[in-house]
Amino acid sequence: MSKFYTLLNDHLFKKIFTEERYLKILLLNLFDVKTNNLKLLNPELVISNKNEKVGIVDLLLEIDNEYAILELQNINKHNFENRLIYYSSGIIYNHCLKRTEDYSKLKAIKVYTIMNYSLLNKKIHNIVNLTVNGIKFTNKLQYRIFDLTKVDISNKKSKYYEIVNMFKTDDLKKLKQIISKEELKEILITMEKYNQEESEWRKMEDIYNMMMNEKEDYSAAYEDGVTTGFNKGISQGLRYGISQGEKQNSQKIIKNMLAEHLDINLISKCTNLSIEEIKALK
Repeated sequence: MSKFYTLLNDHLFKKIFTEERYLKILLLNLFDVKTNNLKLLNPELVISNKNEKVGIVDLLLEIDNEYAILELQNINKHNFENRLIYYSSGIIYNHCLKRTEDYSKLKAIKVYTIMNYSLLNKKIHNIVNLTVNGIKFTNKLQYRIFDLTKVDISNKKSKYYEIVNMFKTDDLKKLKQIISKEELKEILITMEKYNQEESEWRKMEDIYNMMMNEKEDYSAAYEDGVTTGFNKGISQGLRYGISQGEKQNSQKIIKNMLAEHLDINLISKCTNLSIEEIKALK
């Protein structure tokens, strides 16, 4: 391994936490959610509107008869708040109430988000509700955001010390010294196993390279849009902001991901390309 990939890697994150026992550990350690009734649903939510917008959630769950979305967000795309509303609205429409049911039967939904950049500039664990004049509008919808950037990964007294290091520390030897909890040791062993499998590691590598290109793309596009004051700067930056050489390299990476049979919806999420554009490359 030239690089050890941590839980921040989108591919590895899904590989690990589609295991129910690991998912329970994550929810308990980061969000203090303890459940014996956990169901992993289809992690893809496809929603169509007049622009044929597609919404893809990382993990769609049912926790104690409530629906939940679990999202890992590494890069500030400057639209994440709107995407959270879009995702949760889609779940409510598709899952939380049957067509003939009374509105009193509407099921609650929570959105759990693990952020690797500062969004609210407040604290490690943030709870966001819809409010009117400081009064909670509804108990049916809640956003819970865990900010990885607010945790001091060197503070051994922190309750999040071990679990957050599994996201932030890419030195396997150091990680093995940090992790002492038996349930987290098991996850670490599984992480190491995937890192040592060449095909899995290459998928993680492709995701990493694509995210790095995407990060440069979004950053340049947003700054240009703010500086000039025109939406044109943002829209053109998002679509054409990377150089031709980087675009060719991105296309090569996408083709490698397709050759490794990586899910097209996952590639679409990581690259911001449409399903149709990716199929055209295929």
